[in-house]
Amino acid sequence: MKIKSLLLGSAALISFAANAQDRIHLRNGDVIDGKVSEVGTRDISYKKADNPDGPSYRLGKGEVSRIEYENGSEDVFGMHGRVREGKPDAPKVKYGKNILAIAPLQISDGIGVGLSYERVLDKKGIVSFYLPLMVGFNNNNDLTPFGSSYYYNNNYTSYMGMVGVKIYPTGSKGKVKYAVGPAIAARYAQSDSYNIFMGYDVYGYPIYTTGKQDNFALGVVINNSLNIQPTAHLYLGLELGLGMTYINQTNGRNNGSEDVLGQFAFKLGYRF
Repeated sequence: MKIKSLLLGSAALISFAANAQDRIHLRNGDVIDGKVSEVGTRDISYKKADNPDGPSYRLGKGEVSRIEYENGSEDVFGMHGRVREGKPDAPKVKYGKNILAIAPLQISDGIGVGLSYERVLDKKGIVSFYLPLMVGFNNNNDLTPFGSSYYYNNNYTSYMGMVGVKIYPTGSKGKVKYAVGPAIAARYAQSDSYNIFMGYDVYGYPIYTTGKQDNFALGVVINNSLNIQPTAHLYLGLELGLGMTYINQTNGRNNGSEDVLGQFAFKLGYRF
């Protein structure tokens, strides 16, 4: 009798194992092995694999991403429980409203570095407040044909800051987004130059000495940017800005002419 009971029990287990091969994949990542008995309009009924003669259980269709049946077929469910073909809905990426970025490559007046902050102002992410800061370093050396008595060496450091907006025509939430926007830009540069005339040497060549120059400029720049966000937090950006000055002073005196304001940056940042 014991052998017969064991054989009957084994046969029952083997029979259920052969039939109960359905796998229910939930949206939270859990997987349930069992036998699906019904897929209704709102819920799914199934029996557990380890208790085939036990009660039936129900799941809301919104909890289920897909069902793999024993025959190899598959039902895939959308977020609202509709059966559809293809892959389950990817989880929605939640983008933060703040972007803090550094620019390891910043070209303005010379090559330098930069730092920027961006704050999304609306729900769709179309308009952002934008505040970039940058510093550039330049070293221009020029030896004229007149000989070593006239050696022009212009070393200067430039600081520029902008206050403006970025406008995303299709919103800022996405992996690749374009933005454009105006900004008020202020630039300050200080240079050391061998360009102050001191007279002539014994051979009749002009002699120059070191002098400092301070330049301040204020104008408007239009920035164009390509914004790449591979994940919810990683930010990569390429930016090009061009504009003109309306105030341009050297050593406190108006230069009497407009100047070009421009900048290019590669940015690496964090969105939160």
